[in-house]
Amino acid sequence: MIGLAVLIGAIFGLMIVFIMFRSGMLAERSGATMLLVAIASFYPVFAVTSGDPLAVMVHVAIFAGFAALALRGFQHGLYIIAGGLIAHGLFDLSLMLTLITGPTWWPAFCASLDIVAGLAIVRLIQTGKAPR
Repeated sequence: MIGLAVLIGAIFGLMIVFIMFRSGMLAERSGATMLLVAIASFYPVFAVTSGDPLAVMVHVAIFAGFAALALRGFQHGLYIIAGGLIAHGLFDLSLMLTLITGPTWWPAFCASLDIVAGLAIVRLIQTGKAPR
């Protein structure tokens, strides 16, 4: 099941960036900013459903960090947002090794989506198809 989650996440990551690129959302950075904020919001939701107040506080704090990074990226460049997506993917991978809130397949799915989307955005910047 984990392998399928990774594959589907990677496909979704490519599809999301393709849609954002073709629609012009990457040109203004607000679309990528909201992508990072939305992705970071899932773990607090899972923590709320777990009913564990400590997990809620921890995941809200982590969300706040990624939201601040997304805002900084909106103000200063798409590379920061792409880096934030990749960093969130690495965070997801770390949760695969610990007790997580939410579905067991979620960290693998989200990690592959985040990392593939972040790398796709970096590639678009490098080829001049998306602004820095």
